[in-house]
Amino acid sequence: MKEKINIPKVLMVGPGRDVMGGISTVVNSYYELGLDKEVELRYVSSMEDGSKLKKLLVAFNSYMEFSRHIKEYDIVHVHMAAQASFTRKSIFIKKAKKAGKKIIIHQHSADFDDFYFRQSDAKKRKQIKKTFAMADIIIVLSEEWAKFFGENICDSEKIIILYNGVIIPKYRKENYADTNVLFLGRLGERKGSYDLLKAIPDILRKVPDAYFYLGGDGDIDQSKKIIDKNGLQDHVKLLGWVRNEEKEIYLKKCSIFILPSYHEGMPMSVLEAMSYGLATISTNVGGIPQVIDNGVNGVRINAGNVTEIEDSLVELLSDSALRNKYGKNARQTIGEKFNAKNNIDKIVYIYSHLIGI
Repeated sequence: MKEKINIPKVLMVGPGRDVMGGISTVVNSYYELGLDKEVELRYVSSMEDGSKLKKLLVAFNSYMEFSRHIKEYDIVHVHMAAQASFTRKSIFIKKAKKAGKKIIIHQHSADFDDFYFRQSDAKKRKQIKKTFAMADIIIVLSEEWAKFFGENICDSEKIIILYNGVIIPKYRKENYADTNVLFLGRLGERKGSYDLLKAIPDILRKVPDAYFYLGGDGDIDQSKKIIDKNGLQDHVKLLGWVRNEEKEIYLKKCSIFILPSYHEGMPMSVLEAMSYGLATISTNVGGIPQVIDNGVNGVRINAGNVTEIEDSLVELLSDSALRNKYGKNARQTIGEKFNAKNNIDKIVYIYSHLIGI
């Protein structure tokens, strides 16, 4: 580790590093790529998976840890989503402001617009604006989110766009002969898994050898009911939440990835799938248009359109050369524009610039 002289001292707050979700994947990539060697970094886990009681205890203990150590650090870097995540993190942000620390809000939410306009009353919206006003820098994941926050919530001059990035695997997919389709995400309406399940019966009538792997937590019981009702047991497998080596098995096993989400920030699952060379289908929401160049390195469809899900999957399942083209181009895109290694340098620069070193 570098000697801690004239380098940023950062107190980072976010979900536990074993929590299921994209933020923990981002944070883990920071550690794997050595951010903690470039700056003096302490990570405070503000949320863990489990019961409500466990979550309350974790939140209380994390705030106490944060309060004990805040004097030792220059910068507080808060990873935030919406709903309960905003409520939890706003407490840390107020504490950091009172302590006179530089504050970075790193906004990962896929549906902060819905949270702000439809789930929050006037009083709550005022609180949201006040919380964001405390930040020195607000990191967002795409141009679309920069526009939203700049127009509705905070000073646009504070906003920095930092795309999510992934660690590029050594693996290079060469064989696209399989007709396996992978979905990774929380099962339920928001990620579009119900729309995918609706499309599968018609897809199988046209491509009988297609097989679908759905990995994720969420509405597993409801998904099983839909599968059983439509007699899809021989063509659909629910994997539960997969990570690390198990996730890699399915990324290598499949040639096609689909995430038909209604709301997104910059989905890590799309970036990971493309980095493994999967031909990827996703929707025109959030930061996805910055990743998928339609008809070049993948396919973009409209959220909620089951017919488009069916048509795009049938086209890819029927054409191995097209899968190969999109997959190879996808890997190249991720390597050039969404390499997590490059983000480490950008984050260190943000920290250093913020405190003038």
